[in-house]
Amino acid sequence: MAKSRAYTDLYNDLPKKSGRICINAKPDESGELLICGDPEGLRYLAAVLTWLAGFDQAKNPDPVGSREHLHFRPGAQLDVPSCPVEVCRADAKGTGELPNFMRQEKD
Repeated sequence: MAKSRAYTDLYNDLPKKSGRICINAKPDESGELLICGDPEGLRYLAAVLTWLAGFDQAKNPDPVGSREHLHFRPGAQLDVPSCPVEVCRADAKGTGELPNFMRQEKD
């Protein structure tokens, strides 16, 4: 139980949801995502991304090589008409290694 409590405590300073924010794939064939929010919702998303970027991965009990990530769910962190979204910090805990697809050179 103590491990579970300690793990939960890592996220106490995660920004609380505010405003309206929706994330969905555009209904056309473009493959683009649409992020749509009111000013407070966009600030909330920015605050969560900033929190994730500054998260001290050494405090997470997950093994070296894991990547910190957050799940955004419709009706919780996102407005109901959204699709579920996972946001992942790319640098691996303890190594800083990026996933293979991010290490490839751009054309």
